[in-house]
Amino acid sequence: MKKGLSLFLVLVLCLGFMVGCTNEGKKVDKVEETSKVNNKEDSKEPKMGGTFATSISRDPQTYNPCAQADDAAYKVIQNVFNKLVKINGDDKIVPDIAKEWKYSDDGKTLTFYLQENVKWHDGKDFSSEDVKWTFDTILEEKGFASASLSDIEEITCPDENTVVFKLKAPNAGLLGHIAWFGTYIMPKHIYEGTDWLENPANQNPIGTGPFKFVEHKKGESVVIERNDDYWGDKPYLDKVVYSVMPDGNTAFQAFLNGELDDTGSIPASESNRFDNDPDYVVREKLWPNKLYINFNLREGNFANKKVREAVAYGIDKDEIFTKALKGVGEKSEYFISPIYDWAINKDVKLPERDVEKAKKLLEEAGYTADENGVYFSTTMDLFPGFDDVAEVIKANFKDIGIDMDINVMDDPAYDEKVWFGHNYEITMIGGYQGPDISAIGSRIGSDGPMNIGGYNNPKIDELLKEGLALTTEEERAPIYKEIQQILSEDLPMVYYAEKGAKIPVKAYVKGHPATDAKEKASESEYTYIWLDK
Repeated sequence: MKKGLSLFLVLVLCLGFMVGCTNEGKKVDKVEETSKVNNKEDSKEPKMGGTFATSISRDPQTYNPCAQADDAAYKVIQNVFNKLVKINGDDKIVPDIAKEWKYSDDGKTLTFYLQENVKWHDGKDFSSEDVKWTFDTILEEKGFASASLSDIEEITCPDENTVVFKLKAPNAGLLGHIAWFGTYIMPKHIYEGTDWLENPANQNPIGTGPFKFVEHKKGESVVIERNDDYWGDKPYLDKVVYSVMPDGNTAFQAFLNGELDDTGSIPASESNRFDNDPDYVVREKLWPNKLYINFNLREGNFANKKVREAVAYGIDKDEIFTKALKGVGEKSEYFISPIYDWAINKDVKLPERDVEKAKKLLEEAGYTADENGVYFSTTMDLFPGFDDVAEVIKANFKDIGIDMDINVMDDPAYDEKVWFGHNYEITMIGGYQGPDISAIGSRIGSDGPMNIGGYNNPKIDELLKEGLALTTEEERAPIYKEIQQILSEDLPMVYYAEKGAKIPVKAYVKGHPATDAKEKASESEYTYIWLDK
């Protein structure tokens, strides 16, 4: 599961991010952002034509959009395929190949009404049967999204433009997962009766999206071109070229030099570089993505709740935010993302730093400081990307009497020791906590795939189930407020920041999914881009 979510853990490591995600249909609109734009009123009509140059960090291995996660292919897939519904640049669910949808009163049926007169890139007609085949196959073949879709009991097609999902139990978060990742609609007529992992279309994809696949030159580039028969808003661009650039600094320099119109990320050290540059529009965005200290609750020093409380009072979130994270994102105040402001329990906040209180808590936990003021020693095991934060925490821990070493490992070693072996005391992780608020269950539910610390509270499990069974924010909010209250008492992890990014867009790039087209387009969808140059 960790590997499957590597796409979202990248959020922890860099300011740019390839994928954005969302919540259910009624998700809160709030997205923290600022745009600094040159003071010109843009009243120009969009221009047709041109090539948009961007980058990907490695060669895609497969363009099968549902079988498994391929981070490198994802930017291409967004433009070649459609989903039923998609996540826009504001982290909200918007229509895609389904124009409307509705839940039944009992929450156990979800019906989608599809766009009409849609054709695949090979000219064949699209229908509800393609939707049914796609989701049936995801479930049968254990595709990437299969665990998130496990409440689907049966899919039926009353007619060619309607598809009905019958659920085993009410699941308010299902729509968000359908809009998220690994749920693009695939062509039944191409894949049916074949091994979907070996089908030739995995290297020459056929979708219904705004762009058609042209070619992939290994180690060089991927090219897509405008689909003139697209059922929706026609793209302005003639084509998009994705240059394969494994080195992020090389891609960034190409972006600065004008070789690329867009790039996937910018170095953390460059986060403020474009703020007052009239040649760029800068968006500051916040995701439902929390960064936190994770403890092994099974054994060791941090299995003691008072020690975890000492950590909560001992860390300096302000210093972490300004020194290590360069002021990008937000300092954590609550136990859920501020994106879900409708559910925040404002009576339950993360503590502010209090060194003396932290020391007192360690003493209450049974520790006695030695002649150097050290209560105990520990090691924080990490995978790369948290180094700067770890250094701040190490200094914070020294102030409260905890001597901490930092052990940075590569991914395989970290997986063996921490993720699967649970042979650790303290670590740091982070990542996406969406597309619905219920996704916090992956980290705090007793069987949650991201719950590596072994947190187990039956009341939390019960409340998580109740939260899924309700469909409105008004009904769900009290459930998640109670969850936050319990988390504040148990402290299975200590949050320190909300992940954000500054996204610089060149001023001549209009209709970018991070700025002008953020309400209509998914994060790396280029349907609305046109070049004002």
